[in-house]
Amino acid sequence: MRAASFLKTARAAVVLASCLTVAGCDEDTPTTPTPNPTTATVTFASNLAVGGSSTRSFDVKRAGNVSVTLLGVGGPATLKVGVGLGIPLADGSGCVLSRSVEAVAGTTAQLELAVDIGKYCVQIYDPGTLTSVVAFSISLIYPI
Repeated sequence: MRAASFLKTARAAVVLASCLTVAGCDEDTPTTPTPNPTTATVTFASNLAVGGSSTRSFDVKRAGNVSVTLLGVGGPATLKVGVGLGIPLADGSGCVLSRSVEAVAGTTAQLELAVDIGKYCVQIYDPGTLTSVVAFSISLIYPI
């Protein structure tokens, strides 16, 4: 009787161990969810006329920082143009700047600003330094 009881207990232990081993061998490896991007990076490129300006609007979906980098301006490397951030006019004809700088092209942001949710614009303008039409390129990074 004792041997039969021992044999049942041993079988039960083997079955339990087998079940635990099989349950621990799940072939589905857990995946880490890919986080949503927190910023958008866009390049704004066009031409800037003597005495003119060019504007691009963008929507900020969450509070954060906006960064503007004037990557390139046709003409001499020392050519300064105005770059600003603000709020677009209701009719889409321009931008009311809240902050602006005169800058030469470079690889670091010339303008950074903390913003709330809303519609904003970046503008490049001739502060009186242009003698002809120049091409420009701006990198804009903002919260989405």
